[in-house]
Amino acid sequence: MREALGWDVTAPKMSELGWSIANQTEVLIHHLDEGEFDLIVGSSMGGLAAANASAIRPQMKTRLLLIAPAFGLAENWEGMEETGRSAWKTTGERRYTGFELDIILPWEFMESAEKMSWPIPAHPTAIMHGKYDEVVPISYSRKVAEDCENVILHEIDDSHRMKKSMRFIQEVVSNLIHGTEISSFEMPEDDDSDSSSGGKLEEPEELSQEVGEIEDEGGIEEEQPDIEKLEAEMKELKAEIEKKKVAIEESKIEVLSEQNVLEEVDLEEEKERMTIEASDAMIKAEEVVELARKEADEAAKRAEEEESEADEARLIAEIEEDEAKEAKAEAEAAKRRLDEAVRKAKMAGENAEQFTDEIEKEKREELVLERIGQRRGDLDWTKIGANFQGKDPDDLTMINGIDELTEKKLNSLGIFTYEQISRFDSEISKMVNDSLELLPGKVEDFVWTKQAITMLELKGVDKSSRKMEDDDSVIANLSAAQIKWAQIGKAGDRKSDDLTLIKGVDAETQKKLKVLGIRTFDQISRMDKETAEAVNGALGLVPGRVTKMMWPEQAKTLNKG
Repeated sequence: MREALGWDVTAPKMSELGWSIANQTEVLIHHLDEGEFDLIVGSSMGGLAAANASAIRPQMKTRLLLIAPAFGLAENWEGMEETGRSAWKTTGERRYTGFELDIILPWEFMESAEKMSWPIPAHPTAIMHGKYDEVVPISYSRKVAEDCENVILHEIDDSHRMKKSMRFIQEVVSNLIHGTEISSFEMPEDDDSDSSSGGKLEEPEELSQEVGEIEDEGGIEEEQPDIEKLEAEMKELKAEIEKKKVAIEESKIEVLSEQNVLEEVDLEEEKERMTIEASDAMIKAEEVVELARKEADEAAKRAEEEESEADEARLIAEIEEDEAKEAKAEAEAAKRRLDEAVRKAKMAGENAEQFTDEIEKEKREELVLERIGQRRGDLDWTKIGANFQGKDPDDLTMINGIDELTEKKLNSLGIFTYEQISRFDSEISKMVNDSLELLPGKVEDFVWTKQAITMLELKGVDKSSRKMEDDDSVIANLSAAQIKWAQIGKAGDRKSDDLTLIKGVDAETQKKLKVLGIRTFDQISRMDKETAEAVNGALGLVPGRVTKMMWPEQAKTLNKG
């Protein structure tokens, strides 16, 4: 579009945060929050992401062009029989190959698809959808167009790739911006359309009515002048159609020519850049080779001088021969130094590129945190408490659903402790959810408030546990543990796992577990409540600690990873 239509285009990498529709919508919203755009164009899943972004940001001033949008993603996903769905949910991942992709999709892909498959665009929207789309049924776009007054659907004789319909984009966008409608599109006769009527023009309505009136009256001789007039008009219409066909072909040739010219310019620029780089490398190589050549010449000269003196003494000749060998070795060493310098230069370039990407990522993150920090005033601090800011912060990533980036966002908002989160009610949870720019309902779905209350209780448990461990009278009775080994299984000769990866298991507790016979994630993941209490007692821990710290759930996740 940038080359063919002269538009100023921003093309984000939609899979930057992941392949789910939630991830792609988040990428798009990030760009929309940073600037203003006259038009958002999205194809397939990109079209569905654009529709979701429109629904989430209704206050934006923009328009949408959706090309074969993937509405109904959850219903339409391939191979989603009950067996396949159950396997995906159990394993947590599913391999997908298609459209030149070979990726692993997490179960979160389907969870977000079930919530975001039918968004309602909040802005003027034009949909271009092929009647013969073999991937996304056109009936899905028809449903959206019927339900939304601000959506216009253009049905075109094409497939999901819409290769034959790209030339209509400019006309569709022009009519979308000016608020007019397009009734149909003309397809050239030489297009390989799936429909026999796709390449023909419809007969003008006025002409059809006039011919019909003549036939009904039956007065052929008296109406002859009108027939001649109609025939003349038909000839003029055919001539105009031919002109339009010629204009279409010329525009296609012009677009192709412009594309070829741009491709040639890009190719020439790339060649020029590579030539400059190669020239620089050659100059450096020639300098090193010249230096090596001079050193070799000097070494050869010394060798010749020494050879001329060989007649005087055999011993001196042998010494000079050794020196010649050393000179040759130095030349070879110089060549090796050149190869090493080239290798280091290449590594430096790769490191610089990686460093630049990291800097850009940090800048984007800082902008997000700054934007979120500006929303502190929206929260009711009398309920959640603002006096905790910056004082003895808790590790909020211990709460399921809070990663490192989300923790930074919470800190920017002024939330640092479990106690603040434990005071969230439904209204504050929704405000925090919106302020953090998360998917709708994420804070309540992951029950952050309940988890925070549990973490506060566990902090008290940890203090009590440490007090008991300091008491010499409390010793873990490992031999008397009533553990159901049939439930968790014997470790046998299996390799021991690093159990300290489980939150709540330190080095001392891991040692006790191994003495007890528990050495793997698989064993811990099989514990039921009764077995967990038995292990809790055998280790001499405060009652209920194994269950509250969710050792089995953590072990299941680590065992899969």
